[in-house]
Amino acid sequence: MARALGFLILLLALGQAQNAVQCDATEVAFDFSAPGPLSIQGGYPVANLAGYLHLFDAGPSLFLPTRVVGGMGPYRVECLLRTGGGGGGGTLCGAGTTLCFRLTGVAGTFPPPLDPNTRLYLMVQVVSGPGVINHVPSPTPLGAIPDNRGLASIPRNTEAVLWLYLFLRMDPEDAFPLLPASGTLTLSYRLRNN
Repeated sequence: MARALGFLILLLALGQAQNAVQCDATEVAFDFSAPGPLSIQGGYPVANLAGYLHLFDAGPSLFLPTRVVGGMGPYRVECLLRTGGGGGGGTLCGAGTTLCFRLTGVAGTFPPPLDPNTRLYLMVQVVSGPGVINHVPSPTPLGAIPDNRGLASIPRNTEAVLWLYLFLRMDPEDAFPLLPASGTLTLSYRLRNN
């Protein structure tokens, strides 16, 4: 009996060990003093000085980062997710037999009034992965991402590729102590049961 129980525990541990998250970048930089022309990608301006000046003509806007530090794509983070066994326990993200891909931390600072909970927006695009449930298919404020920042539910024994787009919402009425504003955010992610 003890041997059978030990073998079952080993199998469960191996199943959990197969769950992995590999993202090509953890830092995104928004630098509104960066040189260069106005660049619009997918309908969103890129954060640079020309983009900042465009804000006064365009009104409140969502800006793509100036750069994704170490990323393969200039304006997005690419994550490869592998799930083994386990899963379940979540109310929305990680419900049933899926695992929850969650944004677990945002570190870094922006000058006031740029609070990451209300000004940082995320959007997830599922590139591949059968049965993946996307909880953030359109730009959503960080503080409004459902189920404690649950980005997507990934079925067991699945390999998925997700693209994460991060945006910073700026308003022409924003008052900064020093212009133009800039900052870098460091993100952390985790694949978990709930």
